[in-house]
Amino acid sequence: MKRTLYIIIAAMLLSLSSFAQDARNRSAETIVQDVLAIVPIQKQADFNNEMQPLVQAAPKSITMLAAMLKPAAQRANAKVEYAIHGAVAFASTKEAWAANVREGLKQAIAAQSDKDAKQFLENELRLLSKENDVTYVAHPASTSYAQAYDKLVNFSDGSGKELPKTLKSKDHALRMQALKYYTANNLVTDELAASVAKKYKSLSEEAKCDVIYWIGDNKKASQKALLMQVAAEGGKPAKAAIEALGKIGGADAQKVLIDQLGGANDAEAYSALCSFPEKLNLSEALKAATGEKKLSLLKLASARHYTDAAKDIFDLTQDKTYGDAALDALPGVATSNLSKAILGALATTHNTQDISKWQKAASASLQTLSVDDQYKELSQFVNNQIPNKERLYPLLAATGTDASVADLEKIGDAAAIAALGTSSNYKAAKPLLAAAKKGDEKALMNYVRLVSSKEQNLDSRSARLSEAFELAQSVENKKSILSKLAGTPTRNAFLLASKQLDNKELSYAAATAAKEIINKTTEDIEYDVAKSSLEKCINIFKATGDADDGYAVDALRQKLSEMKPVEPYVLSDEEKKQGFELLFDGTNLDNFVGNKVGYVPINGCINVTANYGNESNLYTKKEYRDFIFRFEFCFLRPGVNNGVGIRTPMGVDAAYYGMCECQILDHDAPIYAGLREYQVHGSVYGVIPAKRIKHKPLGEWSEEEIRVQGNHITVTVNGEVIVDGDIKEACQGHNVAPDGSDNNPYTVDHRNHPGMFNKTGHIGFLGHGAGLKFRAVRVLDLSKKK
Repeated sequence: MKRTLYIIIAAMLLSLSSFAQDARNRSAETIVQDVLAIVPIQKQADFNNEMQPLVQAAPKSITMLAAMLKPAAQRANAKVEYAIHGAVAFASTKEAWAANVREGLKQAIAAQSDKDAKQFLENELRLLSKENDVTYVAHPASTSYAQAYDKLVNFSDGSGKELPKTLKSKDHALRMQALKYYTANNLVTDELAASVAKKYKSLSEEAKCDVIYWIGDNKKASQKALLMQVAAEGGKPAKAAIEALGKIGGADAQKVLIDQLGGANDAEAYSALCSFPEKLNLSEALKAATGEKKLSLLKLASARHYTDAAKDIFDLTQDKTYGDAALDALPGVATSNLSKAILGALATTHNTQDISKWQKAASASLQTLSVDDQYKELSQFVNNQIPNKERLYPLLAATGTDASVADLEKIGDAAAIAALGTSSNYKAAKPLLAAAKKGDEKALMNYVRLVSSKEQNLDSRSARLSEAFELAQSVENKKSILSKLAGTPTRNAFLLASKQLDNKELSYAAATAAKEIINKTTEDIEYDVAKSSLEKCINIFKATGDADDGYAVDALRQKLSEMKPVEPYVLSDEEKKQGFELLFDGTNLDNFVGNKVGYVPINGCINVTANYGNESNLYTKKEYRDFIFRFEFCFLRPGVNNGVGIRTPMGVDAAYYGMCECQILDHDAPIYAGLREYQVHGSVYGVIPAKRIKHKPLGEWSEEEIRVQGNHITVTVNGEVIVDGDIKEACQGHNVAPDGSDNNPYTVDHRNHPGMFNKTGHIGFLGHGAGLKFRAVRVLDLSKKK
């Protein structure tokens, strides 16, 4: 019988939710505070996103929440109860989570002294209970609440006859369970509420409060008269009645609550009106009120965004008595039709302490406009001869428009640069960097903020943060930039952090950045450099003695154990017999000339960071006529673009002035959805389209061979021939337009290719950006075979 009853009660309590170190590197304390800041959560997806880290942080997160529970009389537990109940509901989907939440609840029950809080926690534990847990909380000696559950059977018929009698009981546990029972089972009728109300005068003060709260929770408008009478009588029941009226609503309830403002129950009336279920009518009361009541009404109008009183509140800002309160309230009610007046007041106020308040009000008044209309409204003031126009600069910057950045950059004074530092427009980075180069450290850190949040290209972000680091003067700013580099997992960021490991003031920040980068980067870092740097990081972390740093030491030691020095690549016996020449064995670029900054030998691979441009290419020292060129390639990022120049002079666009360019392209990337057929990987660019292949996943190696004999070219990728054609036949012998124009009808890209019939030239890797590696590069000179 008891087991069945507990299951029923668990289900009942589940329906009462209305009463009631993660992936982002947050501590349990932060997770708990973040959840409490946003409950109740409306969307299921948001609920899942917040509850998962909360239950993963159990049992600590649950004991922390439970410790926040206040005595029931304070009516301050809604958010905490919601969070605990949400965690229980979410944890029920996975036993590992449920076990930790159960443990947290058990610990919390043992530590809890408040009887109402203990009851709530026991109820929640029942919802996650296993048989042994039910026994644990249902033991007769547990609390008076466990005993009260058995008494529920006496009035479980739902008639309600026993409820008024039960309310006279001195057993608070029994009274509360009785009231909750009828609520949970939808048994609260007007008749039942009336029968309970008849007993009101004969109840204890505590029981009176329980009944009043119960009437409000069930929104029994039929008992408004009682609630209004109780509200006028004062004392604890009056506070309960005010809260209840706020839940039920209605014009009459609103009037009673407004009358309570400024008096002994001001806080309760204000809270009730803030959550009032209907639109408030405050205009007349605001005009008539004086003293504390007027101050509360101003605060309430702002909290409820009561725009009907916006003009009255604006006018009241000039009042000697209520001006400060009106200005504080103005941002909550300001609308666009007041923006000109507010901007004028901002520009002309003599009280410098009020500037930020007027700015806040002006910002609020502009929010209903589009950013372009906000800019137009503000620029009318900024471009006119008004005093103190620099006060409008932050508002101008807040629009985030290109025009606002251009205006502020043109103004260029300290106030304009400071305003640009608050802009969300990445174009503000340029003038901020210019100011930083002149010694403006604040502009520098605002530049760092923009780069860190807006620059999506890792190489560009790394380069810009590195430049900012060199400009930074203070140790704290250098540390801040190192922390941003930690989120920029590139080789160059690692190298910069590594250089600071010997700097005593920056060593810990540098070690933290290096650790994060080495764990996240997909780029190769020279073995010797990485090994030396990580060993220094280990020593730095060991010196702190912190537990988290101990974990870092273990992780870095594991990383070091996985790193191996590179073995030079050697030709196969077959290729040796055929006469292949090894152009890159993994150790040096001695067989190449050109851009050896954008092409770097690291751990057996040529790592490419080169951008597009004729000076960004890497060429073989030798020139070749007929040859077989073999290499392996690996895409590290989506959308990688490169190429192989064939019989090309150095310093020209090989696609047109070389014999040709063979595409190296991650054509599967979404950015290439509109790619032309002659641009896919392996194509003789603009001349012979390749058969489109499906690339291997990022990080996996592919093999490619390009065979050139006379005008014939064959491209093979992973054993599959994707190009096999004669370039002269492809353009019908017309590498340039016969009429001398730039439009060549004989090539698929309709461009002239004047170098197409080159007899000899270099082989080149043609840089188009980062995210690519080559290895095992070798060539067979077929001209020597003739």
